[in-house]
Amino acid sequence: MVSKRIYDLTETEVEILRSGIDDPDILTDYWFRQEGAKHGWKLDENFDPEGVWQKPVHAASQKRIIVIGGFGCGKTRGIAISASVWSMLTKDFMFMNCAPTSYQSELMFNFIVNVLAHDTPFEKLIVAAPKRPYPKIELKFRVSGTLVHSTMEFMSIDKNASNILSWEGDWVNIDEAGLIDDLEQTIINLGSRMRGHINGRPRLGRMSMASNSWDNPELWYRYDMARELPTDYLSITVSSRHNRNITPDQLRMQLKDIPEDEHERYIDGGRPEGRGNYFSKTAVYDCEDADYAEFIQGHISTFSETTSGFEVRKTYGAGVTYFHIPRVEGHQYIMLGDPGIGNAPNRNAPVLQVWDVTDFPKYRASLVAFSWGKGDGKIAPFIRQLFRFMTTYNPIVTAVDNTGPQKNTAELLNTYIRSTRTNGDSSFDWLGEKIDLSGVLFPQIGGMDFSSGKKNAYLISGRLMLEARLFSWPKFVIGMRSQLSNYDPEKDVAGKPKIAQDLVATYCMAATVVQALFHIDPASMVKIKGSSNPDVDQQVVGRESRLSFDERTISVNRPR
Repeated sequence: MVSKRIYDLTETEVEILRSGIDDPDILTDYWFRQEGAKHGWKLDENFDPEGVWQKPVHAASQKRIIVIGGFGCGKTRGIAISASVWSMLTKDFMFMNCAPTSYQSELMFNFIVNVLAHDTPFEKLIVAAPKRPYPKIELKFRVSGTLVHSTMEFMSIDKNASNILSWEGDWVNIDEAGLIDDLEQTIINLGSRMRGHINGRPRLGRMSMASNSWDNPELWYRYDMARELPTDYLSITVSSRHNRNITPDQLRMQLKDIPEDEHERYIDGGRPEGRGNYFSKTAVYDCEDADYAEFIQGHISTFSETTSGFEVRKTYGAGVTYFHIPRVEGHQYIMLGDPGIGNAPNRNAPVLQVWDVTDFPKYRASLVAFSWGKGDGKIAPFIRQLFRFMTTYNPIVTAVDNTGPQKNTAELLNTYIRSTRTNGDSSFDWLGEKIDLSGVLFPQIGGMDFSSGKKNAYLISGRLMLEARLFSWPKFVIGMRSQLSNYDPEKDVAGKPKIAQDLVATYCMAATVVQALFHIDPASMVKIKGSSNPDVDQQVVGRESRLSFDERTISVNRPR
């Protein structure tokens, strides 16, 4: 299969290459056509018109491309054909396909070597295709006396990490990106590999991700970036139904093998929900309050945010990351926080949650203020928002995560607050903003430690409260659903968690505080399916979760 000499293109072949710049079908039809065949491989061949995606990806001007599709939608082959075309058209072109495992990465290599270059003109351009130490295809040929030399390399993220970090090139594709636990760090590492110039031309600088629809928040965060930054990101969802290379009978058997409620995900590339490995998905859904969300949005649409006391902010890729409603006189609130310096929805983002615990557990603890913030590498935004919520809601308990690098956060904040009160003035300046804690009866900030076995206690408390449906939040806070339903203790590793869990940690702190404040056993309030115990049923079903829309309006507008 490997050519023993450097091949000189004929004039006709040179013209085919030139034509392939504008129309890759002309190029692929010739170079990827087996002897005796009527035509060669083409991009988007035998796809329904509404399902074409390979040509848009091939010609995309965006430098970040995400393709998420069903099983058998042609992701690997489409990227392989496009990369091969780029390697023929661009001098000194370097492409890398990486994947979680060697086997996955090698699938593309095998397709190029055993299909595209099997008994086709493309075979003449390949001068080397070794499999060790990792698969690599090397192209060398002459165009009117000019040597074109390109490479395509295929590595696994687990075994070839050091090789990947030393690689530099034009285009890197992450195959099955959704199966990579630390996808964020992988993107950071690979994004820096495509820079600079080579022989007078800038590198293409393209990173693509092709994946089935897996439970990976980072993958979907990147996918959503296309709406906010369409000139930089291209995101495409591909359905297996549009690939007519899959026969009707093959598709029929696929559909039989996959549960019907998962067809949208595994066949059509739809966005998955968390598996509920730790927190029950059903319980999470039951704690989401659609009426409450409508109530908040109704006030904002009827009145302006400045006059209604209601505010909602969204961050692209994360949904609602901030909201608050007015404080109600006589109500009791608790505030929990997880200091962070990152940006939502990524890990280590600053989180604050204020819960109304009035008449608990007759009424569920209700989320009245929420901040899933933007730290930009600093702790100051978290502290500023904490002080704002303290002055607004006068919480009976304020506590923050005091684990690891955040160990002294509560102590430092308390020292700062005490120093202002010692001077006889409860107001102080914080980064240009006047903060007045004179109306806060309990300004002491507690610290909650997740180290050692304490973490399990918090998680158990959070799970029991969830199962008992004792907490609720507006449905538009989709980050709560995402993190709770995706939470897996095995991936929440101390010091280096592999999943975003800031909202989970803050919620579990709130559950622990509520359990201690009201001396209740949430396990006794969990409704057991099929239980004939009327006391258990009554405790859950009879407990009111929210007031009606009109009652809420009267309540929140009550004079303070």
